[in-house]
Amino acid sequence: MQIRRTENCETCGGTGAKSGTGKETCSTCKGRGEVRYAQQTPFGQFVRTSTCDACNGTGEIIKDKCNTCGGTGKEIKTKKMKVKIPAGVDTGSIISMREEGEAGDRGGPNGDLYIYINVVEDPIFKRSGNDIYLTVPISFTEAALGAEIQVPTLEGITSHNIQEGTQTGTEFRLKNMGVPNLKGYGRGDLFFTVEVKVPTKLTDRQKELLRDFANETGENIKEHKKGFFDKVKDAFN
Repeated sequence: MQIRRTENCETCGGTGAKSGTGKETCSTCKGRGEVRYAQQTPFGQFVRTSTCDACNGTGEIIKDKCNTCGGTGKEIKTKKMKVKIPAGVDTGSIISMREEGEAGDRGGPNGDLYIYINVVEDPIFKRSGNDIYLTVPISFTEAALGAEIQVPTLEGITSHNIQEGTQTGTEFRLKNMGVPNLKGYGRGDLFFTVEVKVPTKLTDRQKELLRDFANETGENIKEHKKGFFDKVKDAFN
């Protein structure tokens, strides 16, 4: 990951003063960083306190400013860092990194860096809490006869047996194969739904076998006969 942040100036060490020089106590506020103004009114004397304009509230004055940072004690830099993403994070999760934020005032330590996670949607896996959902296509033959099918998981491909006569839309559950719990114990489940894919292009032999199958089961199939316009469309395709 790469971020831009303010860091303490390397030339002056965050003091804002040239090397070999230092800061002096502000003569206006005497180092307090604030000044008081007394105002006499008909109701008595009122004292108002405000930030010292001469030193901007620091109580110190830099006469010889650092050429690198111009006396601010800070400079903007780009930093590359490695971020460890714990298992189970989701959109909205926050990762904090101590002292990786903006530089502190007057050469002090950096603040903290907070990283807000936004998980990109996966084209295969759909997440709900710690559970994972997906659809697995199977053939008509696999659904009718039963088969050992391949199911993608977060760890890779696993095998699962489906029974003969499995209908499209049937849901199966693989326990403890979902997303790990962010708190470090247990994990969700993986649910997959099978979808029977109907072949769109059949050979004459395959069509004949399906007709025989329909006859064996007593199913009366009224096939669509191609008309004139269907044949013209096929000729152009």
